[in-house]
Amino acid sequence: MRLPLICSAFFLLFLSATPAAKGQSPVLSPHFSAYKPVLDGHLDETAWQQAAVTDSFIMHFPHDDRVAGSQSRVRVIYTKTHLYIGVFCYSSDEGKYAVQSVKRDFLFEENDAFSVILDPYGDAVSGYAFTTNPYGAQSDGIVDLGGVKGVQNNWDAVWEVEVFRNETENWWSAEFEIPFKSLRFADEKNWLINFARNDLRQNEVSVWSPVPRAIDPNTLAKAGWLQWEKAPQRRGANIAFLPYIAAEVDKNYEEETPRASRLRAGADAKFALTSSLSLDLTYNPDFSQAEVDRQVIDLSRFELRYPEKRPFFLENKDLFANLGNSRVRPFFSRRIGGVGAQPVPVLYGARLSGRVSKNWRIGLMNAQTRGESSVDILPQNYTVGVVQRSVLQGSNLTFFLVNTHAFEAFSPIENAYNRVAGAEFDYRSPDGKWSGKTFYHRSFDGEKLENNAAWDIKMRYKTAKFNTFFGVDAADENYLTDMGFVPRLYHRNPWSDTLARVAYRQFRANGWYRIFPEDKTYKIDYFGFEWSGNLYTQPDLIYQEHNLQLTVAAQWLNQNRLSFAWGNYAPVLFYPFEIDGLDLAVPAGLYRGRGIETEFQTGLRGNFFGRAKIRYGGEYGGRKLSLGGELFYRSPPWGLFAVNVSRESLTDFPDEFGAADFTLIGSKIEVSFNRNFSLTGFLQYNTQLDNFNINTRLHWRLKALSDLFIIYTDNYTAESLNVKNRALVVKFSYRIGI
Repeated sequence: MRLPLICSAFFLLFLSATPAAKGQSPVLSPHFSAYKPVLDGHLDETAWQQAAVTDSFIMHFPHDDRVAGSQSRVRVIYTKTHLYIGVFCYSSDEGKYAVQSVKRDFLFEENDAFSVILDPYGDAVSGYAFTTNPYGAQSDGIVDLGGVKGVQNNWDAVWEVEVFRNETENWWSAEFEIPFKSLRFADEKNWLINFARNDLRQNEVSVWSPVPRAIDPNTLAKAGWLQWEKAPQRRGANIAFLPYIAAEVDKNYEEETPRASRLRAGADAKFALTSSLSLDLTYNPDFSQAEVDRQVIDLSRFELRYPEKRPFFLENKDLFANLGNSRVRPFFSRRIGGVGAQPVPVLYGARLSGRVSKNWRIGLMNAQTRGESSVDILPQNYTVGVVQRSVLQGSNLTFFLVNTHAFEAFSPIENAYNRVAGAEFDYRSPDGKWSGKTFYHRSFDGEKLENNAAWDIKMRYKTAKFNTFFGVDAADENYLTDMGFVPRLYHRNPWSDTLARVAYRQFRANGWYRIFPEDKTYKIDYFGFEWSGNLYTQPDLIYQEHNLQLTVAAQWLNQNRLSFAWGNYAPVLFYPFEIDGLDLAVPAGLYRGRGIETEFQTGLRGNFFGRAKIRYGGEYGGRKLSLGGELFYRSPPWGLFAVNVSRESLTDFPDEFGAADFTLIGSKIEVSFNRNFSLTGFLQYNTQLDNFNINTRLHWRLKALSDLFIIYTDNYTAESLNVKNRALVVKFSYRIGI
């Protein structure tokens, strides 16, 4: 207990001495208009001509100390109900725009695009991003963690945008219409705002308020100010109902069961309780439209983490999903409903989230699942509560409680619960160079076990030339998180077919040093050195295992990147490890090894782009050769085609173990007929799972948050291509706003 407290005290003492950012942020004052402009992308109404203009964009990439080569001109006006932003995007390059597609929620970095970043509270903790490209596609998302990790494109709001392309003079313009009802805000006259432009053809990212290259352009602490003469007011009710109906037909050919058909219905509801606090409800939710998981060849000792893709658990997730860190998560929403091999239906869900004042945020989520008697799964109730206090500029202090409780006959079972409580401090310096986090968690259950804590302290210093990180993770053997994700804690015991828990301490360090040549004769952006190391010990600091990697890398001005790496590692097996494909389990023990790898990835400017990676090294007394790569082709603005290939070969084990080879081939096809009508197809051929999966999704968006989906799924055996099962789902949802 003393070590995490001492480390945290040291951490806070250091932060108190961290200097504030220097310089003054730019200011923009919006012009009030009594009339709504016509949304056509032309910006020719009188209101636009009266608006203040800002056109001093600064380059963010590849340099951050000069005026942007591709300039943008922005105007901002507002009415009683809407915020309007107009922009002219100029370029000296002729030809087609570099866009991925006109499908919603495209990636800013892979397109010619313009983005509006808003923080209505002005505290640099969280905000919104609204983005479009030269063909009027919409992308929106939540800017959490102060924006240092970019935008989470899993939030959909009601807003509109229209564009106009001047093909002869090489510019395009856009008009954003953002209802105040779609934003959470308080009675504040000063909002944070920034604008970011990606001219992919020129390989240039520019911003209105300067952001150093070393940090993400969405970083809220580096945004400018939007100063209102009078703070906006939310007008009218903001209530929306989203009922759905879904019909499914499927057949299991392996079990030779008759074709089954089902009709189900449910609804979501959204209530804006105040301008900054909302209540979301869902009953009998259906997630059939969620994108399928991308498969991988799994030869790891530990559970893999797949991202959450279900809409209810994605919206406003930053309060819940960022608890802990990527290796120690007390809350992992994919546990709710058991997504994966044993999914169970979610009966209902409720989420209350938002601000109760400028500096206080709250989040409360509850979900109930049905049981599944055929696989001995009881109904479960899941609850997570979070209280967060904004401190300093862009930092926060968080307290949380996570609870899981099993039910039987609509009553909670005595002592069949698991709880995790904790406190966290997340720090980001105003200049964006320093960041860090420290937390302390404890778990509780009916057995009242001791040694039930987890803690962490980490710190990073980052500039364009130098980046260094150090952190310590700790998890005790009885840190139980039924709703969490702590893969390193669990080790499979093949003798009893159970998961044993082994406490650990992980010491992590990584970073880079980059050299930016003044002479650009060879068009080199930078070359440098990277390092990464992990040391694992027992709680008493007795050595368990380690891994170390040193990398030499170079990146060209066109963002092509080539790297070579050498690794030294020594994994320990506490129990025999049954590696898929080998005839015998690898015995317990310490296995020392070395490996080398090389990776090449192209920039995103051309219509063809991709990456390739080769790794060869020791693997538990044998050898493993890993090959992987992805190739993308885009046909602007309507199509994106991708193929990825992975192969894992295990060789040079003793004869009695044998050898193993696995191949995974996946492809993705996106065809956007227009902004509201698209077709997405996935094909995944996986010899490890002996499965060939085909998944197609036709999506028609009638209006904002009103959709028709037609999803067809086929599964075959990989070797003989015999049909396993098939399913067809038609789902229709419609938004009713009040």
